[in-house]
Amino acid sequence: MSRKDRSLWAIFGAPLWVFVLSLTGLIGALLEDGAWDAVFSAFLASTVIVTVWALIRRRR
Repeated sequence: MSRKDRSLWAIFGAPLWVFVLSLTGLIGALLEDGAWDAVFSAFLASTVIVTVWALIRRRR
């Protein structure tokens, strides 16, 4: 394991993006109506999709 593998960005990069997407989806869904609800719902669903993908990938 090299030093590059243990950088903060390598460890926390993906969780940070999932957090940003889900927080944006939550705030946007609370503030906007109409067609934006579908967009912000997709942002919120990205958390579930990424989690399921990671669990399936880990079991292989």
